[in-house]
Amino acid sequence: MKLYRVFYYLVVWFLLLVLPTKATYGQADTIPLSEVVVQSSAHPVVFKQLSRTITVISAEQIASAPVHSLDEILRFYGGVDVRERGTWGVQSDLSMRGGGFDQNLLMLNGVALNDPQTGHHNSSQAIALAGIEKIEVMQGPGTRWFGPNAFSGGINIITRKPDASELVFDLSGGQYGLIFGDVSGTAVFGKWANTTAVSWHKSAGYTPNTDFSSRLITNESQIPLGLGMLKVYVGYIDKAFGAQAFYSPKYPDQFEQVKSTLVTVHYGQEKKRPFSATFTWRRLNDRFELFREGDGWYHHQDGFFIKGTDTAGFATPKSLYPYTGHNYHRTDVISFNAGTGFDTKVGDTRVGFRFQNESILSNVLGELLSDTVYLAGTTAWYNHGKNRQHVDVSLNHSYVYHRFSLAGGISLHYNSDYGLYPSPGLDMGYFITETFKIYGTVNHSVRLPTFTDLYYSGPDRVSNPNLKPEQAFTGEIGSKWFVNDRFTFSAAIFRRDGKDLIDWGKLNPDDPWQSMNLTRLTTYGFTLGSQYLSPSSSQQIVRYAGLSYTYLSSEKNTSQYLSLYALDYLNHNLTFNLVHRLPLRRLEVSYAYNFRQRSGAYVQYPSGEQVSYAPVHQLNMKITYATRWVKFYVSGRNLLNSDVLDYPYVPQPGRWFVLGATGKIGL
Repeated sequence: MKLYRVFYYLVVWFLLLVLPTKATYGQADTIPLSEVVVQSSAHPVVFKQLSRTITVISAEQIASAPVHSLDEILRFYGGVDVRERGTWGVQSDLSMRGGGFDQNLLMLNGVALNDPQTGHHNSSQAIALAGIEKIEVMQGPGTRWFGPNAFSGGINIITRKPDASELVFDLSGGQYGLIFGDVSGTAVFGKWANTTAVSWHKSAGYTPNTDFSSRLITNESQIPLGLGMLKVYVGYIDKAFGAQAFYSPKYPDQFEQVKSTLVTVHYGQEKKRPFSATFTWRRLNDRFELFREGDGWYHHQDGFFIKGTDTAGFATPKSLYPYTGHNYHRTDVISFNAGTGFDTKVGDTRVGFRFQNESILSNVLGELLSDTVYLAGTTAWYNHGKNRQHVDVSLNHSYVYHRFSLAGGISLHYNSDYGLYPSPGLDMGYFITETFKIYGTVNHSVRLPTFTDLYYSGPDRVSNPNLKPEQAFTGEIGSKWFVNDRFTFSAAIFRRDGKDLIDWGKLNPDDPWQSMNLTRLTTYGFTLGSQYLSPSSSQQIVRYAGLSYTYLSSEKNTSQYLSLYALDYLNHNLTFNLVHRLPLRRLEVSYAYNFRQRSGAYVQYPSGEQVSYAPVHQLNMKITYATRWVKFYVSGRNLLNSDVLDYPYVPQPGRWFVLGATGKIGL
């Protein structure tokens, strides 16, 4: 990106911050940035006191953003590397600070949601956007708080605490047969509240085999019990989508359907001695079709899959090896978390415990079963499986003395397959002035191989069941400047020294991909960020503005090979967000811009030529007109019509316009 363009955006941004307007509509004042409480830590901490790099995305930002999915919110507002295969939240991989898509932990109200089959499913969650209170994006390791898999970062989605009965809707439609329907209703009786949300998203696709359909329903009940609150969350999502060349360009006519069910029961109290306990069950069913079955695609006839004159299969030197059927997987995760704490004169101490059992049934992944399980409604059998258990015990302590803060702790993780892994860490911070803080951290992290890492084999993949867990030590030095309650700057430099990192690689373009533990991988970089949030009732033009930039570089200590994931990190990742009012009453405009330059290269098919990733400029925009009851909006995705290629062979669409209306009705 040209430097003069960056300078231009910065100048315009600062000018807009100080220009007033007569617009007076809006809600009550929002909470100052410095007083935001962050829950992505050993215990809730005021944002100003936290010695980590954390971005908090509020419900107001989500509502104003020119985006329609959790993936895009994390890309444009959280500084997360979001690699899309499917649009509008169909399928995306999330990574932070150069980590792989399996190396960051996604949580709902502090409950881990990562799927043990593969990180490709981590963003397929039964979570309605309208039900989100805020999102906390923690850059850097979090194993000592959350257990394994918070290797390079953690994302904690926190649901709303409703205070009034209401009906909320967001209905929209756009190009390529796009239909979005989101409706949620909340009933509040005293301290008891219940919220139900339903969503239906559908599109015919921007090119052949990019169609999708998604259905979601969630229900959250909050019931006062004793000194605390009982929260019960139930969610279900069913996504079916054309997966054109998602995993292999040789066989592009792919299709996938993912069904995910989530149940959490949580009890927590902060009065007297803090205590919380959570039971969680999550099931994910995945059907992957390498040769798509259905009308206009392949049909199962006499043991073969046939489309016209083509028989699905894999060419061999002598003949065709026929495609025998689809891949079916079912993962179940059951966990129990509990924690308590106490305050003394020397600080705050928190103790945590977690037990988790995760299992998979599959016709591809896992170890061969002695007894097979018939999969109802199909011609397939589960004949492979795997089960493993985790136990985590954590101890974290924090201490604040005037301008100095110290937080340290350790997590002991035991896995039934890999044994014991301790993860210690230490964070220190000091306010040089009342508004300027410096800090330093060092933390250990660990990540377990997924079942796909261990067992997946295919036409161009070779499994490796002998993989070891990944480990890393990460050091970070940073500063935060709280100019005032609404305006903050931050900067940090970091280095992660990883060993036994897992990647799919090969020495020659014609070789199959094989999962392996890298000898060493050192990742270092720096981040810069600033954020401005105006009171909702103020007369300033700008309601919100944010700017962030991350630079990354990695050095590997291993033989030269082609990498499928680990070395395709973002060298440069710049995001800019702006929400402002227009002098014309009730009009609001929001922008979300992202520039990214990806390292590494991919092998062009079928030539075998190595091709470097091209830089991407992506701009979304939304114009909203507010009436008393309804807000009408038009939004545009990828307005610069850039060629977007987050993964090889899966180009994303150009400009895509959406018209919609959203509203809130009190009940």
